[in-house]
Amino acid sequence: MSATEFAGVTKDRDRGITSKGGMYEFWTEEGAHVYLHDTDFRRLTYAPGRPPTLELEFVYDLQWTPLELAKTPVVVFRFEDVRLVEWHEDQEGHDCVATTPDAPPGQVGLFDWDGTDLFTLDAFTLSLVFHAPRAAVTVRAK
Repeated sequence: MSATEFAGVTKDRDRGITSKGGMYEFWTEEGAHVYLHDTDFRRLTYAPGRPPTLELEFVYDLQWTPLELAKTPVVVFRFEDVRLVEWHEDQEGHDCVATTPDAPPGQVGLFDWDGTDLFTLDAFTLSLVFHAPRAAVTVRAK
């Protein structure tokens, strides 16, 4: 199986997306340092078209936004030719979010890439496993 092709991410091997570091920390082509641990997972959009696409959106809290991303604190991953393997909603997480205003609905526990085309995302209310041969990363304003 071939490795996923990433667009919008630096080609520098020490600063790009790697299977060892997962998707948590990398630099964009423009040199912005993305550290997903300081973001909240806010949105997932799946379109089963041709090709099937999946967009994941992460947003920095104002106090944790890196200076170079102050005007563009939203990090978007767009995956193409997606094949969903597992999609699990955590009802206890949803119940907690519904009853506790301070609950972190977008907290990400894991966002890994296996070095080929398999991705795993575990958030407070969602677990997702999927294959995607192409991914693009962009940053934008809120």
